[in-house]
Amino acid sequence: MKGRTGGLTAKMNNQNQNRRQQENDQLVRKADQNKISLAEIFMANSQQLGGLEDGKVTKMYFHKFLFMEQVCFAFNLMGLGISVIQYDLEYDEISDNDPMKDISLWLLWLVFVSSCLLVFLTVYRYQAHIEWMKSRKSMAPGDQIWHTDDWLPMLIELAVYCIIPLPFTKGIRVNFYNSIQGSEAYYHVNEILALIMICRVIYLYRTLLTLTFWYNNRTQRVCNLYACESNYMFVAKSLLRTMPYTALFIALISLICIFGYAVRICERPLSRNDSSSNNLGLFENALWNIIITITTVGYGDFYTRTDLGRFVIFIVCVLGIFVVSVMVVTLIESLKVTSLEGHAITVLERVALREKLKHEAALVIILTAKAALGYKNGTLTRKQHHQLIVRLKQTLINFKMTHRQHKTKQDENSLNEEITNQFSLLKNDFKQLMERQQVLISTNNLIYQKLGFENNKSVVNI
Repeated sequence: MKGRTGGLTAKMNNQNQNRRQQENDQLVRKADQNKISLAEIFMANSQQLGGLEDGKVTKMYFHKFLFMEQVCFAFNLMGLGISVIQYDLEYDEISDNDPMKDISLWLLWLVFVSSCLLVFLTVYRYQAHIEWMKSRKSMAPGDQIWHTDDWLPMLIELAVYCIIPLPFTKGIRVNFYNSIQGSEAYYHVNEILALIMICRVIYLYRTLLTLTFWYNNRTQRVCNLYACESNYMFVAKSLLRTMPYTALFIALISLICIFGYAVRICERPLSRNDSSSNNLGLFENALWNIIITITTVGYGDFYTRTDLGRFVIFIVCVLGIFVVSVMVVTLIESLKVTSLEGHAITVLERVALREKLKHEAALVIILTAKAALGYKNGTLTRKQHHQLIVRLKQTLINFKMTHRQHKTKQDENSLNEEITNQFSLLKNDFKQLMERQQVLISTNNLIYQKLGFENNKSVVNI
């Protein structure tokens, strides 16, 4: 019987291998005829290709999206850096004969070209994200960008990328009257555009969140398993929970530098008229102004005097309330005692109360003996005897209070130990049940072996 069963098994295995080989040949011929991609073949025929999981295809699309995210980050950061350099050159109002003027113009053209490329790359980045979602079966195969909720964020992002300092607006001024200084001042149009361009920093933060551990294929699967949405807010919450101080420190330092640069752009035109007092055109003064504002201190030694500067400071005040609140909550959470620490503290408190109880008991015995001997020998005056009795009563009260506290701590520990013992008993019962199940499985295997059904052994073990 064993030989016959082995022969049938080998014959069935050969038939399965031949059938799988034929199916693979058909898939290859189908790809050559229709000119479809290998990824589409994997997704449509994963079971026929030896059980290939769709997770590998999803991972491929995710890496494609991640690459596009990093490329957009590089172009975005490059544009911001070039605009910072160009702002200082245009503020100085270089003369026509100075070669630095040509450099300023070339920098403007470089910002323009990089922003145009960034617009096209951003569209491709959203398309890569849609392909990733389609591979995860989160979207229908025929869905496009306008069928999803991403079309509005994409349009807003493209609009932000289009607001840049331009070569065509170089040297154009916008005059305004400042009532605090009592004189007229002016902005360059490119200075205002550079101020608005700072909004690009939001998308730099988005890329940094994307590159963390909390935004990948595994995160998406786990969040779907627990019916929660895996978005950038989830990533921020995860970072604040796992590394709160590092995340808050990086956010605080970056916000101080960014808004310090924004305040400098807003207030620097006033230093053309008077740079002797309250000069926020200096970057270090602007940084100090942001620090005392975002921490809700507000010394008042430096303050904004333009409307744009006051608007920026209003945003800083709102962010300051949020940052300080998060810091306080994080500090409180870090100071909370864990269950193991609480158990250790309870044990140490019991030890301290036991030592205190011994000290109070010894003091009661000493005072009682001293009062008895003094009364017997007559060595104590009435006043001394009265003071000794009052002290003995106070010591007895302290002893009772310490004994009550020790008993309370002992009862709390007993309750915790009782709960732990109950869990230990349940664990032992479960272990015994598993041992009985293993014995039954072994007995069934022996019965199958005696009956000659060796091929069913693997089924029983499973």
